[in-house]
Amino acid sequence: MGNVRIVSGKFKGRKITTPAGTSTRPLLSRLRKSLTDILRPNLSQARVLDLFGGSGAIAFEFLSNGAATAVIVEREPHTAQLIRNNAQALCLEKAVEVYTGDALAAITCFEQRGDTFDIIIVAPPYGHGLQHQTLQRLASSMLLDEKSIVVVQRDVREPCASASGQLVPAATRSYGRTVFDFYAVRRKL
Repeated sequence: MGNVRIVSGKFKGRKITTPAGTSTRPLLSRLRKSLTDILRPNLSQARVLDLFGGSGAIAFEFLSNGAATAVIVEREPHTAQLIRNNAQALCLEKAVEVYTGDALAAITCFEQRGDTFDIIIVAPPYGHGLQHQTLQRLASSMLLDEKSIVVVQRDVREPCASASGQLVPAATRSYGRTVFDFYAVRRKL
């Protein structure tokens, strides 16, 4: 097991335990800070969905900076429990829900519950085409409202996921080999 630190907000400096091995790649501190700074105007009381949770570091960073709640989806049960433990250590048990299972199946589950989210993070393992597949599923989902933002993380060597349905590209930010593509909900005329 390893650790990363929350780099900003009310939990700045607090450690998050990360899974051992190479199955997850916690986002570098400087990238989490950059992403948080970009989204800061939208974080106050935001409902966050992190579809490929890994360590949960992105969601915890957002909670540290004003997000109200986070739902973190993680496929591996051991890693999902680690996220729950981190939430408990930060006294965020009531603000964090950990869903153990597949991200695409989770979208359907959250739709059935009637959930909507202000910020949705799509940061899957690289090289599997999951960015595009997940973005397409979100574009036709009921998880979005008119102010929702979807952030897709990818390797610079991977193509930008094409938007369709109710999502349109809004911005792209590159940091070395890591790229964040931002999508907004298409305005209805």
